[in-house]
Amino acid sequence: MIEQLLAVVGVDKADRVVCQAQGCGHGVYRRIHVVRRDDGELGVFGSDCFERLFGHLISKPPRYGSGEGRELTAEERQILADNTERLIAQFEEEHQVLLEQARLRREQQEKVEQAARERAERLRLEVERRRPPTQAELTSVHQQAKALVRQKFNVDPDLPGWAGLVLAEARKLLGR
Repeated sequence: MIEQLLAVVGVDKADRVVCQAQGCGHGVYRRIHVVRRDDGELGVFGSDCFERLFGHLISKPPRYGSGEGRELTAEERQILADNTERLIAQFEEEHQVLLEQARLRREQQEKVEQAARERAERLRLEVERRRPPTQAELTSVHQQAKALVRQKFNVDPDLPGWAGLVLAEARKLLGR
């Protein structure tokens, strides 16, 4: 098992805990480092002993909370003293709740962004639909429009007076 800094916590000075570094025994109340050791056991250490024993972990953030030191409630302090594993399990539950909340916020944000993209695309399509056809577009369907006028109205679209009808049919073909 790899050593891991799990949490940095604090308690009132009157409620200090004993540093578990071999030969230390000092009371610690600020910046109590909770570490899972190589053997899988949990230990609580003051800043000096933590740095001396686990200096390689200093640059890594704790798994739970920030490196600033979460102030424990009286109940949490008692759990720390009686059953550190239980306190870490509680921190894990809190951590999972925070992760779930963050996931839900991300999903909601993604839905909002997707709706915005869809609105923008609908607007773009509407603007495109309302845009008058270019001369090149009209030219591309001109012969087809003439054929439709000839078929629908039984007239010669090349005769004077039918150009507007040919243009109207060309716009229909272009969806405008």
